[in-house]
Amino acid sequence: MKNFFKYASLLAAAVMLFSCHGYYDPNDPNNGGGDRPGPGPVGDVVLKITSDRNLIQTFGGDYAALTVTLGNEVVTDGVTFFDGSNKIIDIPDFRFYADKPGEYEIWANYGTYNSEKIAIKAVSIKIPQTPVDPKPESTDFKVRTLVTEFTTTGCSWCPSMKSVLHGALENASTADDVVMTACHSSLVGGVKDPSFIRTGYEDFSGATGLPFVFCDMYYGFGYYNGLAATDLVSLFDELCASKEDSAAGIAVTSSLVGNEIVAKVTVKAAETGTYRVGAFLLEDGIYGKQTSATADWMHNHDNVIRYIDSRYFSNTGKEQFYGHSVGLVEEGRTADYVFAWLLDDIWEEGALNGELYGGYYWDEFNKENLHLAVFVSTVGTDEKGNQYYYVNNVIDCPVNGDTPYEYR
Repeated sequence: MKNFFKYASLLAAAVMLFSCHGYYDPNDPNNGGGDRPGPGPVGDVVLKITSDRNLIQTFGGDYAALTVTLGNEVVTDGVTFFDGSNKIIDIPDFRFYADKPGEYEIWANYGTYNSEKIAIKAVSIKIPQTPVDPKPESTDFKVRTLVTEFTTTGCSWCPSMKSVLHGALENASTADDVVMTACHSSLVGGVKDPSFIRTGYEDFSGATGLPFVFCDMYYGFGYYNGLAATDLVSLFDELCASKEDSAAGIAVTSSLVGNEIVAKVTVKAAETGTYRVGAFLLEDGIYGKQTSATADWMHNHDNVIRYIDSRYFSNTGKEQFYGHSVGLVEEGRTADYVFAWLLDDIWEEGALNGELYGGYYWDEFNKENLHLAVFVSTVGTDEKGNQYYYVNNVIDCPVNGDTPYEYR
């Protein structure tokens, strides 16, 4: 990644607008090697359980092969498996099968050692295949920036930010460089918000007030008098330019059958590095009367985050949202991750939380209004040599269809 602050055209705006985020801890094993807490001090012997797959089908004899290791030794006898409720489960030959869809937690015991939990999802629909790569020899991918607007219908200052964002995205070139999302994770003035969601994403972003905009999970800014659409056009252009040489490709095939969504994501690296993959489930067309609205369109909320599937906890216990590790990917090579969601579960949890905390029960989802923001993150280096995580690339894609790699 190019040094973002080398761009003189943006430096003055950066001083006024930005707070930096995404500190990278080189001692945190979660930075490149998985989402479970690390083993502790060097020399400790740790029991680990790993799976060759994070998603299986409930039919056709599909299974996940488990491996249990104690230190550097593979353990094949004397292992007892438990589920997320700490009940003993039988996993013959270390092969885990599921007869109904859902998420299953598994951990292992061997003598006096206990492993951390792993999660395996099961779906009752066929796992889709990766779209055909139209340019298998190329790594010159189209680059986009992930933008999240933190807002709520009771926020009287939010229309000012909405107006500036709206003006910036009226520029067709800029709009094509951005995947826009909206996180209604706060309430103001007791005003009910039909898009309200309970999440830790606002704390992670550093959004201490509203409105707030978070770019590529690294740069954040609030509204100030004088902020103009042209400022954001320059910002989004420069963010994309800073990633041109390093942006990974993202290909997605997603299926929506009944109320199950399965999305297979394939990442193709432009540079060798460790990568993570995350996804937001978005909904358009949600009506909610916006306080201090200056235009009718402000009452109709699009790209609303309904579910975030990118959260994990670092070795220090800090909540992160950079996505699920797919490990080290060499230049020109690929890695896969599969997302699986039950819409009924998402809406049941969201509706209950909305009613409990926001005083508003979610309306039933409209499948026609759902889509995905899928992103890949990796580690960059700032002008002082400090490392940090950032969103390397992002795409907006349907919940049911193919989205192949997009090249420049």
